[in-house]
Amino acid sequence: MNKKQIFSTALFAASLLSANGVMAQERLTRGEGDTIHLTLDQAIRVALDQNPTVVVDSMEVLRTNYVKKQTLANLYPSVSFDGSLSHTIKKQTISMMGQTIEMGSSNNVSFGFNAGMPLINVPLWKSIKLTEETILQKREEARETKINMVSTITEAYYALLNAKDSYKVLLSSWDVAKENLRITRKRFETGLTSEYDTIQASVQVKSIEPSMIAAKRGIDLATQQLKILMGVPDNYPITVDGSLADYEANMFNDIQLSDLDTTLNDNPAMRQIDAATRLLKRQLEVTKAQWYPTLSLSAMYNWIGMSEDLGDVTSDMKPYSTVGVSLSFPLFKGLGRYYKQKEAEVQYNEMKFTREDTKRQLKLGLQSSINNLGVAIETINSTKANVASAQKGLEISQKRYEVGAGTTLELTSSQNALTSARLRYLQAIYDYIVAKDQVDKMLGNAYNQFIQ
Repeated sequence: MNKKQIFSTALFAASLLSANGVMAQERLTRGEGDTIHLTLDQAIRVALDQNPTVVVDSMEVLRTNYVKKQTLANLYPSVSFDGSLSHTIKKQTISMMGQTIEMGSSNNVSFGFNAGMPLINVPLWKSIKLTEETILQKREEARETKINMVSTITEAYYALLNAKDSYKVLLSSWDVAKENLRITRKRFETGLTSEYDTIQASVQVKSIEPSMIAAKRGIDLATQQLKILMGVPDNYPITVDGSLADYEANMFNDIQLSDLDTTLNDNPAMRQIDAATRLLKRQLEVTKAQWYPTLSLSAMYNWIGMSEDLGDVTSDMKPYSTVGVSLSFPLFKGLGRYYKQKEAEVQYNEMKFTREDTKRQLKLGLQSSINNLGVAIETINSTKANVASAQKGLEISQKRYEVGAGTTLELTSSQNALTSARLRYLQAIYDYIVAKDQVDKMLGNAYNQFIQ
């Protein structure tokens, strides 16, 4: 393990420890080979802590906060210390009454303090409001990124659980097939069945093995995908516990279709559009503010010295000071300001139409997701009943085969039917999880414990 891998592993371990403050607050166990057994909450919190996209969005919020502070700094007085030294090579001369008079001194030095601050500056005030809206927009972007990340991690987590459960189903079917093969061979040795039945039972065992290999590969791929999304090292061993059936036992209590809030007030896309609309409104106000006058205060306290001899230039420094206000009223700057204001108005009105169109599309998508959720619930009920029927059918076929009333083909068919029913049942649960996750992502208020 190189230094980079060691650092990444240590960072992942630290993220796990800080997922909920302390390890004792949430289950975090180590199994054989120091494998980390992750819960869904831990996987989500580690991803939000380490995923580069989430980190960059958080840094953007921080950056815009600094931009706001830069703008606010323009409201405070500015103070500078300035100094200058000049030597006159050729003095200016004037002729008066037949005489030529040289003006000024050969050496001049001045230094002092200069200060100024705005008293009335409407464009600056509006710019501060603009930066505040920019911060809110960046926060909404970061919120949407986090919601999408939680959604993606949730689907990846349960995809891994689905892959593991599917492998267990195939492994159980393989064990049953091996047991049937053992029984068939024993019956063949005693002359109670034909060699064809033995071959068929052996083929059934071999036919399951490719599916098991594919399922095992699916577990590895799902694990790798979860690691990538979480931003953890490739060589760090993680796993998830439980099964989809455990989730199915309580999932119908998680959501009531009739109680869903379909206003889309918390939808991340709508909130971003609202933030963009407010930002365009502020930009329009900044543009309009360019027509207002500005008033500023200035003050100075300087010393000045003049001498023909450079060595004596500082010997007789005279101070002087001023204070004043300056008013600037923009009268005419071509038609640039006018057209810029019109452009801002058009952009603001465009965003209003965009908001309405986006909301209609989102409502349609939300309704489609809710319908998919209802279909998933019905599919789970159907496949669950089908599993029970297939299980009973396998038990009957096994009893019939044991007493010689059934055939190997009947036993194989019932076994395949049970395996298919179990896999469809698991897939139905996973489809429900994905459908529910899509609804939660569109509503935008189901993951507040992670994104607040």
